[in-house]
Amino acid sequence: MRDAHTSPRVPDAANDGGIVAAECTGVTAQRPRGFTLVEMMIVVAIVGILATLAVVGYRKLIQSSHVTEATNTVQSIRVAQEGYHAETQQYADISANLSSAWYPLATPNGRQVTTWGGACPAAACPTIDWSLLPLHIDGPVMFGYATKAGPANTAPAPLPTAIAVTLPATSATDWYMVVATCDIDGQGSPNTYVFTTSWTNQVFTFNEGQ
Repeated sequence: MRDAHTSPRVPDAANDGGIVAAECTGVTAQRPRGFTLVEMMIVVAIVGILATLAVVGYRKLIQSSHVTEATNTVQSIRVAQEGYHAETQQYADISANLSSAWYPLATPNGRQVTTWGGACPAAACPTIDWSLLPLHIDGPVMFGYATKAGPANTAPAPLPTAIAVTLPATSATDWYMVVATCDIDGQGSPNTYVFTTSWTNQVFTFNEGQ
């Protein structure tokens, strides 16, 4: 007769011929879950947005580097004008105007660059050449440049309409102005303009992002 207080026998895998293993075969293993079509579409959309932001950021970086070229060159022209004035007691009135007489590129369209130092056409530089200014421009440039000057008690030259600054009707001192322009995005008007003058130490930029 079996003792009522005897504990039930626990199966032993080593002695019961794999009974435990057999009892565990009823557990179903889950298969790895893949991406659904909706999840794949979301991932593709996110990647597309990130790629677009990267392209826009890269373009802005490139445009900013071109504006830096113009800013540095305009500052160099300012220094050269002051040096010229110290030697001759007048500023160099080189360009025919500040709206179309560009140098070294006659049409700065943002799709080409050229080196500084070539001869300036007579239509753009009717009286004196850029070579008279002690300029040191390293590398090719994308912008076109113009500079006008005059003696005291004369009116300043007209500016492109995009350059929104207030000028004196008549200058009490000798004066000069420097303008740089380029269609840096290659999509036409409006151009980017960089401007400075003897009446201020600032360099102004207009339509930087076009």
